[in-house]
Amino acid sequence: MVVIYTNLGITPIYAVVAVNTIMFIGIFSRMIPSQALMSAIPTPENRGAFMAISASLQQLSGGVASLVAGLIVVEGTDGFLEHFDTLGYIMVITTIATSIAMYLINQRVSLPAAKPA
Repeated sequence: MVVIYTNLGITPIYAVVAVNTIMFIGIFSRMIPSQALMSAIPTPENRGAFMAISASLQQLSGGVASLVAGLIVVEGTDGFLEHFDTLGYIMVITTIATSIAMYLINQRVSLPAAKPA
């Protein structure tokens, strides 16, 4: 949906609202379960600190992403945004890279621990 959204061009408002709604449904249907799963990682006594650091990293990531996006997207002489589609492609690449990293981390964590002799 991000690639569709970033490649819309001049579009009627009802179409933008429909695409935006579908995109946000996808985003939040992915974020809420991942947050629930992440909260199970630390022990209960460390959960608050873990979630605080996690939230800080999310805010920092959002800020860096906004900065990079601001460097990529520019306003053309005609007033239209240029290179906005590039953000969609970067989003897809980072999502794939993150999915691969999560899979590899899961494989590593799931390995049975070596039992001491």
